[in-house]
Amino acid sequence: MTDMNHGSPFRFALLACTAMGMLTASAQTKEEYYFNGIYNPTLADVAKIDLRPQAYDSILPEKAVSYQLLAVKGNVPAHVDSIEAARLNIQLAQEKLYKGFAKAAFGLYTTPLFELYYDQTRSKTDGYGLHYRHMSSNGGISNKGPADYSFNNLDGYYTAYLRQHTVQGRAFYDRRRVSYYGYNSTDSLENLMLRSQQPPQDLRKQVYNEIGFDLRLKSLYKDSTKLAHDAGLRVDNYTNLSGSRELNVVLDAKLSMEQGSETYGGDVLIDNNAYRGVRDSLPDLRQNGTMVGISPYVSTTDNRYLVRVGAGIFVDAQGKTTFHFFPKAYAQYRLFDDILVPYAGLEGRRMRNNLRSLTRENPFLIGAPVLANSSLMYDVYGGLRGSLSRDVGFDVRISKSRIKDRPLFIARQTLFDSVRYGDQFIAVYDRVDQLDIGGELRYSHDEHINLHGGMHVFSYSAKDQAEAWNLPTYTIKLGAVYDFQDKLLLKVEAQFIGARKMAAAVPATWNDLSPAPETVDRGGYVDLYLGLEYRYTKRLSVFLDCSNLSASKYERWYNYPVQRTLLLGGATFAF
Repeated sequence: MTDMNHGSPFRFALLACTAMGMLTASAQTKEEYYFNGIYNPTLADVAKIDLRPQAYDSILPEKAVSYQLLAVKGNVPAHVDSIEAARLNIQLAQEKLYKGFAKAAFGLYTTPLFELYYDQTRSKTDGYGLHYRHMSSNGGISNKGPADYSFNNLDGYYTAYLRQHTVQGRAFYDRRRVSYYGYNSTDSLENLMLRSQQPPQDLRKQVYNEIGFDLRLKSLYKDSTKLAHDAGLRVDNYTNLSGSRELNVVLDAKLSMEQGSETYGGDVLIDNNAYRGVRDSLPDLRQNGTMVGISPYVSTTDNRYLVRVGAGIFVDAQGKTTFHFFPKAYAQYRLFDDILVPYAGLEGRRMRNNLRSLTRENPFLIGAPVLANSSLMYDVYGGLRGSLSRDVGFDVRISKSRIKDRPLFIARQTLFDSVRYGDQFIAVYDRVDQLDIGGELRYSHDEHINLHGGMHVFSYSAKDQAEAWNLPTYTIKLGAVYDFQDKLLLKVEAQFIGARKMAAAVPATWNDLSPAPETVDRGGYVDLYLGLEYRYTKRLSVFLDCSNLSASKYERWYNYPVQRTLLLGGATFAF
């Protein structure tokens, strides 16, 4: 027992050395041993620390707060500032409107003037009104024949405001009387006229009567994608003292519709004119015809540029049926927030010439002129418009155009019983090329000062006629309106017309095959107008108008001078 116990440590060391030797030998010989069996790992319980939050309720003790006031008094001296008196101007939301307005005046050359307006004033459902105007004069042109004239105009309208449309109807009557005073008058000549056989009335004077009506229908759509339209019908019956008459019926419409940044639209025109000219020794002149026109276009814009392209297509059945096609284009670009807007375009269309349009341009026309429609073959233009400041705006442009069958006027001698009365004009039609260089300038400030001016320089070229008769080489128009505290209103206008080429009066038998008329040079002239109005109250005012202040005895038409200074004074009243 003793030996065994004493030998135990030795045996343990021997076994350890043997095991290490076996492991070393195994490692050196790369031998692997696998032990198969069931492995059941066991985790020992762990003592965890509980770190869950716990509510801690504490009550802060109240602390007494005391406020103390210092016994200090501030002395502020009293000081009163003066306040400037203010003017209180109270305006109603809508100022009162008067239904009626009357204007009456009387001037030199026994010239009465009377004008009357009567309207419904404000209404959300409809509106109506009536207007009448009369002006006449005994002429007062020295060394010429009797030059008395009179104008009368009466028209009334009615408008109905619907939910998405407005419907307007208008009826009118117009009467104009002029005298053929274009001859040099002497006492012996006037006595000879009195002793000779009395000529027809239309050799001494002419009277134009117009009566008609028009109807219009206009859409008020808020949705721009709907087809907006503005259509109208106009019927006009026009006669003169010579017995000539015409009936003009016009149906027109303007259509447009927006699709995004593009707009599609066009104009439609149906114009029928039936004319019968009464001539003394020749058969009546009958010219009837219908003009149909369609002008489609498409435009696109992005608020900086605008481009529009279209065409004018016309069929004219007056005389022989003709077809006309005119290209159209327009482009503009806005620079610096509309301060400068350069633009360019091309325009063309067919134009109606009838008895009414010709006599409105030249009232001293013969009783039965020959009619022919005109064509604006092209009008190529370009320009620049914009604003120099808030109050100043301008527009300068240059254009080159050609009009085929443009009416020009030539004086023709009028004889009866070997006595020459006032010359009457005939219309001749020619192709006229025109170059126009001009511009306009305006200034407006606080609605009290308004200035405007324009100048155009023209150059003409006629195909058959020797000159473009009666057309000026330049025109300058200036105007100013000054409103002083809504009490005193001052108006000034000046018109400068350049030199013109006129045709001397041709014999009564003259025609297109006859020799060309003699050319007469007429210099330029200036016509000044001055108007002064004093508003005594909002309803009553007095005024003074002075026309042709420079007393220029210029001729608007060959051998037809205008009145010299015409002074007209009167008053206006609202009721």
